[in-house]
Amino acid sequence: MNQNECQDLVVLDCTFRDGGYYNNWDYSTELANRYLQVMSASGIDYVELGFRALESSAFEGPYAYTPDSWIKRLDVPRDLKIGVMCNAKDLLKYGNPKETVSQLFCKAEDSPVTLVRVAAHFNEVDNCGEIMEELHKLGYVTGFNLMQSSGRSRDELIKKAEIAATWPIDSLYFADSLGNMLPDDISFIVSALREAWKGPMGFHAHDNMGMGLVNALAAIKEGVTWIDGTVTGMGRGAGNVRMEYLLLELSKQGMRETELDALMSLVIEEFEPVQRECGWGPSIYYHLSATYGVHPTYVQEMLSDERYKPVAIVKALKRLGAAGASGFSRDRLKDVTESEPLVSVGTWDATGWLEGRDVLLVGPGEEVKNHLEALEYFIEKKKPYVICININPWIPSHLIDSWAACNPDRLMLDKDFYAKNQGLLLAPNALLQYVDKDTWNHWTIQDYGVSVESGELKVMAENATIPHALSAIYAIAAVNAGGASNLYLAGFDGYTSEDPRHKQMENALGLYNEQPGVLPLTSITPTSLSIATVSPFSEAVYQGVEKEIFAQRMSA
Repeated sequence: MNQNECQDLVVLDCTFRDGGYYNNWDYSTELANRYLQVMSASGIDYVELGFRALESSAFEGPYAYTPDSWIKRLDVPRDLKIGVMCNAKDLLKYGNPKETVSQLFCKAEDSPVTLVRVAAHFNEVDNCGEIMEELHKLGYVTGFNLMQSSGRSRDELIKKAEIAATWPIDSLYFADSLGNMLPDDISFIVSALREAWKGPMGFHAHDNMGMGLVNALAAIKEGVTWIDGTVTGMGRGAGNVRMEYLLLELSKQGMRETELDALMSLVIEEFEPVQRECGWGPSIYYHLSATYGVHPTYVQEMLSDERYKPVAIVKALKRLGAAGASGFSRDRLKDVTESEPLVSVGTWDATGWLEGRDVLLVGPGEEVKNHLEALEYFIEKKKPYVICININPWIPSHLIDSWAACNPDRLMLDKDFYAKNQGLLLAPNALLQYVDKDTWNHWTIQDYGVSVESGELKVMAENATIPHALSAIYAIAAVNAGGASNLYLAGFDGYTSEDPRHKQMENALGLYNEQPGVLPLTSITPTSLSIATVSPFSEAVYQGVEKEIFAQRMSA
């Protein structure tokens, strides 16, 4: 890169935007103001403060939406230019992208935002022309990001560049979304895009294989003039190029003069403690995800859940790679980590097992933690037989009479618990072969069988047919086969209505309620599922009249 090209180099920091995947975009205003001052002092050209979108399906911090009115509350240095990013899918889903842009953005002259970047998957590019034209008409500097650019053919890259070349955009970005690029890949992509795109080009690196900085420098060598980074590399999955390293290297190579004292203090005092807590950065798991072409959010999700042990994560990544999981889906993660259980006829007859007993099933939900004192009160006063579904970290083991499981992969996730504990386990014998046999030395196994058939639910003495691989439904069936008098639930929190797990559970509960003679289900902790709920402090629960109360409620 010659001297003139060095002067044209644009450095963009997107810490708050990309890092928001770790803290729900919920940064304090105090940190935001300090961060902006440091970015200005460090010579950063643009700060991409966050995303901008219309809809909200759950609580997220202000930088998931970054409205102008919020930016105006901040102390933005005069010499620092502010940007936001939109996902193309969020602008296209309403059917009128120009109208959506006009709802999200005013004229640039009236906004604290200078730059708007639009990130699109390759299958969305063809439909983005109106978006970029409208943003240009409003007066914004615009960038267009080609996500997941690795592994694309030269022809595909050229075709997308030809389309982008017809739009009024200021930079065309390509992103190493899966973090699996090498410098030769950078050279190949730049060469292909240059066949049709002659304007400024940008690169967004991810650090899954520890190649983020090397790739960023390789891109600059190839003539790329817009480069992203984040403080401490904070970003989705393994994260991005560490801005402090990028600026040091640019200074070392004479490409940019910068003052880093304030940035280093920000790193040490603010961001490194968060990094130790959240754990972004290169690791063997992110390296594997890049090798297999798997979206890094799968790793991020599994690492944030203590149930996923190293063997289970590696196994899941192999399955995801074979399934071509380059895009993240919670449903797909569930599929590869909780495969359908074995078909097992069972050798244990549950008949009379719980004859005349009240039963409490404890699910995995956090409402158990939130209402543990109430559960202890209920157990002490009602004296139910307590069954824990898989494991729950918040309820003491001495309150549990037995555990229930029916899924081999979930059993693998919980195997350390079983190895260190003892008790009574309701599970198909065939399931136990997936864990070292020594694990079960101190356990008594009740071999209640199971089979999974879509749309079916049957309760039998030695086994059950259930519609999904749900240990909760398996246990509910066994309790009915055992002749219990009443069936209570706790920790069956449910999920958001869009979550496929919620739909599976509701489907199974619907099939259950259609069965003649089954026990009514009563939750004693809050739930979003279609289950009747009572307070464990209500005397009706202990006077044996709750059935009549529910009958009256249903008839009303």
